[in-house]
Amino acid sequence: MEPQEALAELLTLSSQIEDVAILGGSGFVLASSGAPERGEQLARVAADLLAAAADVRPTGQVSRVEVQRGEGSVFVVVEGGRTAVATTVPEPTAGLVLYDLRTALLRLDEAPAPSKPKKKGKPDA
Repeated sequence: MEPQEALAELLTLSSQIEDVAILGGSGFVLASSGAPERGEQLARVAADLLAAAADVRPTGQVSRVEVQRGEGSVFVVVEGGRTAVATTVPEPTAGLVLYDLRTALLRLDEAPAPSKPKKKGKPDA
């Protein structure tokens, strides 16, 4: 599945996510729900949060981060070499948001659905 398709599906399914970006392995923006500048801003936030979490984690390996803010939360999920970062409404259902972000990342590895063959019919006269 293409990143923009996964992002559109995610936004359709999750009413708790306000802004989201899907990032490639080196942190570049593959898809974003907002303007390109917003996607870049979310990418920087994700990198900073993952670095800070890795500093306090003995193994240095971090697969998810949640930061609660008064006006909502920020979630970062790493899966399959890609990252999803999202802002949410206040008091989101954290487990559901994490599940939705992880699922969106996993969907990127799925092959696109085969297109339906065109029906052969009589040519228009």
